[in-house]
Amino acid sequence: MTITNQTLTGVIAFVAFLWISVPVLGQSNDSADPDSTIFNLSLDEIIVSASKYEQPVQSVGRNVSVITEDEIQNSTHANVGQLLGQQQSFHMIGGGQTPGSLQQGFLRNANSHHSVVMIDGVRISDPSTNNNSIDLAELSLVGVKRIEIVRGAHSTLYGSSAIGGVVNIITQKEGTPGLNVEVGTQHGRFGDNTYSTRNNLHLNYTSENGFYTNTGLNYQFSNGLDATIDTTGGAGFNPQDQDDFRKLDVTTKIGYATDRFDAYTSYRRANQRSDADQGAYQDDDNAFTDFNRDLFSFGASLDLTEYVSLEYQGSYSDLNRDFVNDSSVVDVQGNYDGIYTETNAEGSLFENEFKSIIEGNNIRFVVGASASEQTMSTRNYTFSRSEFGIFESETDLDSLNLNEVIYNGYAHSNINGSLVDDKISAFSLSLGARYVHHDEFGSHFTYEVNPKVQLTESTMVYGAVTSGFNAPSLYQLYSPAQQAGSFTNRGNENLSPESSISYEVGWKQQVSDNISFELSAFKTTVSDVVEYVYLWNGNRSIDNLSAISDYLGDTFLNVSEQEIAGLEISTNANITPRLNLQGNLSLTESTLTFSPEDIDPDYTGGNHVQVYESGAFMTDQKEIDGLTRRPAVNAFLEASYLATKNLRFNVDTRFVGSRDDVHYSSTLGPYGALDRSDLSGYNVTNLSAGYTITANLSTQLKVENVFDAEYHEINGYRTRGRGFFIKLQYTL
Repeated sequence: MTITNQTLTGVIAFVAFLWISVPVLGQSNDSADPDSTIFNLSLDEIIVSASKYEQPVQSVGRNVSVITEDEIQNSTHANVGQLLGQQQSFHMIGGGQTPGSLQQGFLRNANSHHSVVMIDGVRISDPSTNNNSIDLAELSLVGVKRIEIVRGAHSTLYGSSAIGGVVNIITQKEGTPGLNVEVGTQHGRFGDNTYSTRNNLHLNYTSENGFYTNTGLNYQFSNGLDATIDTTGGAGFNPQDQDDFRKLDVTTKIGYATDRFDAYTSYRRANQRSDADQGAYQDDDNAFTDFNRDLFSFGASLDLTEYVSLEYQGSYSDLNRDFVNDSSVVDVQGNYDGIYTETNAEGSLFENEFKSIIEGNNIRFVVGASASEQTMSTRNYTFSRSEFGIFESETDLDSLNLNEVIYNGYAHSNINGSLVDDKISAFSLSLGARYVHHDEFGSHFTYEVNPKVQLTESTMVYGAVTSGFNAPSLYQLYSPAQQAGSFTNRGNENLSPESSISYEVGWKQQVSDNISFELSAFKTTVSDVVEYVYLWNGNRSIDNLSAISDYLGDTFLNVSEQEIAGLEISTNANITPRLNLQGNLSLTESTLTFSPEDIDPDYTGGNHVQVYESGAFMTDQKEIDGLTRRPAVNAFLEASYLATKNLRFNVDTRFVGSRDDVHYSSTLGPYGALDRSDLSGYNVTNLSAGYTITANLSTQLKVENVFDAEYHEINGYRTRGRGFFIKLQYTL
């Protein structure tokens, strides 16, 4: 997974082309009638996630982007995850698979749990999972006004997990005075004998005195596509079944806003049920997963003076995931295996943050403090009946009261050079620091140094040195799972937080009112990465280990280091008043290094350590090229054309390069482990046409995967073929 010299040469040529020829296009558009220009570059778009106060996108000295309200409204995507899959440096898995599939995103190829996802500035996660990573398919688009993306480490402002970047989902507040209505329905198919529908309703009422209320409903249903791929070639029994998916989301928000004061409270309910399978390649006709989350959010802000404002934000979420695998058919005669399993996982997250923004001449401070608490528990039950009798087992973590509490204090400043001398007014410097105290692993500091120079009115360069960290999950810290003969528990209370250091340089160029492009390069090193490992009897040589007598259980250890270097290019151009082009390209090189020096011999007892994901025994330093399921090349290109005032065409295409995936191999060591295999790159193209029927009614037709490309996001799971969708939307 290396970036070739030819690729780099092409990138340099592409940048040179933009620098030399784009101004010519910009000049040709300047003479056009400005009233006839129907595409905008969102130059005045405001982003708050980069610094926790409002800034125009073009003035931010980091790689940031905004998915606007219009883009969300014109999208046929069902959730946030699918929409993020089109964004620069965002590689999604699950978005092109069967509805209901787990969707995880890798921002700048960092681990999926190394990026913060927020709703209205408050973090949302899933503490019931092994690594605290959220399933992005959970987050529907109902009531979403815009989505802000900040790439790169931001632990100074956002704490744990903000290594790859930050995604802030901002929901609707007040609207135009009176009643505002949005109703949408979408129907289609994505393969033979399949059907999909999505229906949504959003109501907003805003009074003249500042009171507003929002209510939203979203219902999604699909069936017909089998999630897994039959690789048995007819050998054995592996029935292919249709995997259904149902999802219902309810949102409400009530608030009051004036020029100086804003307060709100909101509630989101996510409920979904999906057919499940035993895993990659293996169907199961009688397994189901139910997921529910209740999220309560609240906040208030007050402008004390022209220069000082105060803000409070908080949320509480409670979630439950129930997996049931009832007895399944195992042969063509219709016999059942007689095995019933049920797993119930619960989690909660309570977030509170208070901050103050202080503005002066050429300087701005953000000072804040926050506290969070999360809990998790799991229950597992197994029952089986066979010729050997009845077997029953049950485990329950409720009595352990697994929880963690994190306290934070942070300060961030932006200083303009004019504070020192007007001659250096083009120079600005952002500085930040955060103190974190975790009730288990103690204190941790992060920092940020972010200079930028506005070389001309349309040219800006910037740099950044930022540190980050990620707290181990509750499962990694405290899981009591232990097999007979194990040396220690699976959970490891001695774990340290994963820490990172990132370096970034960037260039933003506004060629004209119609054309812009950006270039950024970064390098991120993540140390003390938590790995799942096996322990083996240290008194025997590795070549003579026995899976029966020498296996000493499994646990988590800080034993690897990730290094990710990348180059990002994006452009947005109104070629003519009716034709808009935008695209992005991301190139990365990644390595994963294991070193025996990182092993804590007191915790492992000097026994052999085998890394599960690679099967490698940590006898000496090992380096692996590339990170699992993450491509070295990722590109997206979109063209929009307004044929008439009411008719618009859109075509987009995404290329994902080859990458490694994992599969279980019994040959790796005496007990087996995950081996790697290559997944081919793929290209998926979509075509859509939108027509405005009346001022309030519009329709959209979309052909998804126009060329019916066959591809895999991960091994063993099916992706959608050519699909056809029709959408109707009414607004008032």
